[in-house]
Amino acid sequence: MVSLQVFTYHNSRRYHACGGTLLNAQWVLTAAHCFRLKKKAYDWRLIFGARELEYGSSEPVKPPLQERFVEKIILHERYSPISEANDIALLKVTPPVVCGRLIGPGCLPQFKAGPPRVAQTCWVAGWGFLKETDHKMSPVLQEAPVSILDLSLCNSTQWYRGRISSSNVCAGYPEGNIDTCQGDSGGPLMCRSSPEDPYVVVGLTSWGVGCARAKRPGIYTSTWPYLSWIAANIGSKALQLVQSVFPAPHNTATASDKPAPARPPARPPARPPARPPTRPPWSFLHPQLPPLRPPAPPFFQRPASLPLRPPALPPPPGSNLLPPPRPSSTKPSEASSFAKRLQQLIDILGGNAMNSSERTGDDETGATDIPEVTQMSTATDIPEVTQMKTSLPRGGEKDE
Repeated sequence: MVSLQVFTYHNSRRYHACGGTLLNAQWVLTAAHCFRLKKKAYDWRLIFGARELEYGSSEPVKPPLQERFVEKIILHERYSPISEANDIALLKVTPPVVCGRLIGPGCLPQFKAGPPRVAQTCWVAGWGFLKETDHKMSPVLQEAPVSILDLSLCNSTQWYRGRISSSNVCAGYPEGNIDTCQGDSGGPLMCRSSPEDPYVVVGLTSWGVGCARAKRPGIYTSTWPYLSWIAANIGSKALQLVQSVFPAPHNTATASDKPAPARPPARPPARPPARPPTRPPWSFLHPQLPPLRPPAPPFFQRPASLPLRPPALPPPPGSNLLPPPRPSSTKPSEASSFAKRLQQLIDILGGNAMNSSERTGDDETGATDIPEVTQMSTATDIPEVTQMKTSLPRGGEKDE
């Protein structure tokens, strides 16, 4: 038995609305009129394995109960909200339900079964109203016996006046007293041919006038006329698994049942020894990819070997002292080179004059001229030229 509950997002509460029958791990069979107001799959939650329900609960269910979502709602294509004809629907469950001791699939009739037999006692179940005037759901799952009534009687003038079709089942009592009510919609009508047979879902709670009124029994959607429609949606193989064919219970055994002889476990086939690798493991490594962009140039650093020289300060005003000269460079200046060549020329001339005087016997004129030239060049001209040339690189002007 499945509880179909409306889920409200603003307070995360669940409210029981209809019942249903689990067919397999992914499909639930119910009534189409349950989705007249709530047609979206995300508006519903499914509770499996419950006996007691809290109406409007926001708490998650505890094991062994299971809560599932509705992935898809499939209504019969010819469902009529006015006449309630073809009042049948399928729900696809997500994720699949795990069947166990309290959760299992229902059973559907065979194709050759036909409609249920009249005067047969069957059972209904649900969490619907206990009385027509209660206006609240039952917190505990209820079940009750009902009798299958003849369709011609239910369609008579004092009963339902021909509103029931051949795809319906009429069940209850002429005097009333026992019936389904609001909240039981979509729940199963279950019958069995003998105490040894399983219960078969022959109908789904559909509609009625009031609850448990005389000559107003409950009307159910017969499952037998819709077996082909069910198979077209869930698959023929899935339908065959739930068509009143159940395996024998695990706790029953016959005299002919013998335990299978114990066999030693099969040995796994011997595997050939693993061959050593023909290539070293690093041969499978991919080479390192080149960088996507060239590396940035290194940051320039000034070499520490270059001496830092303080700037030369000019002499204070009014001072006659000249600023200290710059240290001489490795390349000789123009003034020193000129003075050196002039001195060499004087030495050469002086040497030639002395040689000529020795040869001529000390000529008087030559003796008096050469010393004068030598004295003038060494005492007067050379210092002036040297001082003028050495002062040019500093200021570019001669000293006065």
